[in-house]
Amino acid sequence: MKGLKESWLNSEKMPLVIEPTESMSFKEALKLISSQKEILANKLLGPGALLFRNFPISDASDFSEFIKTIDEGKFLDYIGGDSPRNKVKDGVYTSTEAPPSIKIPLHNELSFVKNYPKKIYFYCHIAPQEKGETTIADARKIYSAMDEHVKMKFNDKGLQYISNYFYKSSIMDFLNKVQRSHKSWVDVFETNQKDSVETKCLENDFEFAWGKKDWLRVCQKRPSVMAHPITKDTVWFNQAHLYDFNPKLLGWWRYLGVKLFYFQKYTRLHEIAFGDGSPIPRKDLYHILDVLESHTIYFPWQKGDILMLDNVLAMHGRATFTGKRRIFAAMTG
Repeated sequence: MKGLKESWLNSEKMPLVIEPTESMSFKEALKLISSQKEILANKLLGPGALLFRNFPISDASDFSEFIKTIDEGKFLDYIGGDSPRNKVKDGVYTSTEAPPSIKIPLHNELSFVKNYPKKIYFYCHIAPQEKGETTIADARKIYSAMDEHVKMKFNDKGLQYISNYFYKSSIMDFLNKVQRSHKSWVDVFETNQKDSVETKCLENDFEFAWGKKDWLRVCQKRPSVMAHPITKDTVWFNQAHLYDFNPKLLGWWRYLGVKLFYFQKYTRLHEIAFGDGSPIPRKDLYHILDVLESHTIYFPWQKGDILMLDNVLAMHGRATFTGKRRIFAAMTG
């Protein structure tokens, strides 16, 4: 690629690192990326992850312009997702605001919605003092590593994701001040109008029901495995392991806290079942978490890095960290 060089950070060969061959202005960098965007799109299909390093990216606006220049679809809003985050601009959000002591396992972004993002991007504005990596893995390898019996069940039955969102609640506001975790439907759907929420649910094939005190219950039925639309590779594509709040996922103290505060059915943030409504054995979910952990790839952030992922081929997560950390995220479809 003219003006660009490639390298690998690790033996897993993920991500592929893309760097300019010489220093340049931001405007020159955009022109260079624009001239190579078709080649870069094809490069992405190999590892599923590209890391743009040593480009003159200084803020969220530069990040936004960089994504527009890559030209891999329009920005998507974070509709239907409930990870705590703040909108910055033009489809750019902060990455998850979950406490730094919480490790977020690998997953494909919004794999539980029909209109899932095709690409997801991360920009390192402030690198953490220690750890805090945006972890990644190849979803093709994850699928291959899963127990055959587990794969068969998940593939045959599909999944049913259930979420419950509050409207106005002093108790939930207090709990979110202690630890930001449970979003209102106003935040999830970026509107305070119930009819607008219902429209967005219908557009995305969400089953929904209004409960007491205007709580909203949403159900989404989705496959757990899919083929990539271009490469046709079969990948593990679901978030079942994040929808069961168990001790292995949360740790015992957080698990007990969840059991204490979210004991009523309509206040549970998440529930998961097979598509026919039958329960998923917890041992299967623990197996999934073990496979994800064994395939997790870590690499340290550098200020100015942009990580681009094919959201079907690549999974991502977040390591625990110390010190200030500011990572922006955006999605296109």
